[in-house]
Amino acid sequence: MTRKLFLGLVAWGLLALPLGAQDTGWRNPSQDYGDFRNPKGAYYDDTDYAWAEPGQTHIFFGYEFLIPQTVEIVGIEVRLDVRRHPAGGPFVAYLDVQLSGDSGATWTRAYTAGPIESDWSVFILGGPTDRWGRVWRPEEFEPSTFRVRLTAWAPRWPTIYLDWVAVRIYYSTGLTLEVAPKTVSLGTLTLVDYDQGYLDRLGAQAVELRSPATWILSIAAVRAVWSYTGTLPDPKKPCGHLLWRVEYAEGSVDAVEKDFIPLSLSERAVAKGRAGMAKVSLSFRLLVDYDTTWPGTYSLDFRYTLTSP
Repeated sequence: MTRKLFLGLVAWGLLALPLGAQDTGWRNPSQDYGDFRNPKGAYYDDTDYAWAEPGQTHIFFGYEFLIPQTVEIVGIEVRLDVRRHPAGGPFVAYLDVQLSGDSGATWTRAYTAGPIESDWSVFILGGPTDRWGRVWRPEEFEPSTFRVRLTAWAPRWPTIYLDWVAVRIYYSTGLTLEVAPKTVSLGTLTLVDYDQGYLDRLGAQAVELRSPATWILSIAAVRAVWSYTGTLPDPKKPCGHLLWRVEYAEGSVDAVEKDFIPLSLSERAVAKGRAGMAKVSLSFRLLVDYDTTWPGTYSLDFRYTLTSP
């Protein structure tokens, strides 16, 4: 890329939880059955992994969620850490995911992770307000009852490696959360931005919340890389090239993150407080360089989560 090229870039901030919710965190399976080889390799986020050939199906269960029986289930996420083999060529591969709350008697519609690349990547299916097409009861998430079914498929014949199949459940706790604006535009970059290495948008987004008890407001990216549309190959700009910090806060706020922090798939606390109402304003810093910020249009989904520990 030459210094004469400019970049049109838009960052999208998505309000994931219109009503504040508690989440269980990522939970591991502890039991399984089916066709995959070395299935216990998919229990944890480590160096071990399971593997599957196209057409094979496997079921994971034994998740320990510890969900209170009086709450409303508002969303489910399934995380898959995967890659395929061999690399390159015409090979593509996918994993279909279905959920059951009755020990496999019935299943939800399938969500698809893919195309799966030859490098390790993370797919997060569902979301904090996605019930996978049905209404759930807390008792359906008992270790023996809730199950995840994976089906491998591909037009040709690559092997799929699966390092982790984790699940996170969101449930309503009476908290409320609003974000304005829901979409943040970072505008068009100039050579000045490239020369200084970053672009700042101060006070770009405000979060208003209400909680009947102590609370934690967290932020996390939905994808590990920015979505790119342009004439050049995708530079796979990391989500960590978007940094955030709290510009100001008011109301029932006790602590905030005042330094710029890289966005990541892992949730990071933005602010903490006590019962009551609060408003938190966030600023964003986009890191700019000639290696990962090529001409084109970019978008990045991220979410806020409000919990009461």
